[in-house]
Amino acid sequence: MQSALFLRDYDVMCFIGIHDFEQGVKQRVRFNIRLDLPYLIPQQDDIAQVFDYDFLRTAIAELTEHTVFQTQEYLLGQVMKLCFRAPQVQGVCIETNKIDVYPDCGGVGCRLDITRAEWHNHSTHSP
Repeated sequence: MQSALFLRDYDVMCFIGIHDFEQGVKQRVRFNIRLDLPYLIPQQDDIAQVFDYDFLRTAIAELTEHTVFQTQEYLLGQVMKLCFRAPQVQGVCIETNKIDVYPDCGGVGCRLDITRAEWHNHSTHSP
């Protein structure tokens, strides 16, 4: 049995992109993240008995504040690592979306859905 926590429609301004028009200017990137956790119903209404997910917003803001990213895929991987810093997280689904890059669509993005075991297997076998 599992629980899931969500961070939806979290917009940050960051330097990202390979196109000339993206260089040197921040643009909005929208994050949608699901954290898969062990199922837990707290015995009391107490933050100490549940997963405190506030760290995620703060960590993403700090990561994107000054770092220049070429690709969303790399940014997505860095956010995945932040999520797995919390030992309770069993899996993540992360979606990034550059929502202002093209005027004729709602955005362009990518998504990763991975378990901790898959991440561990990938990271131990990657060059």
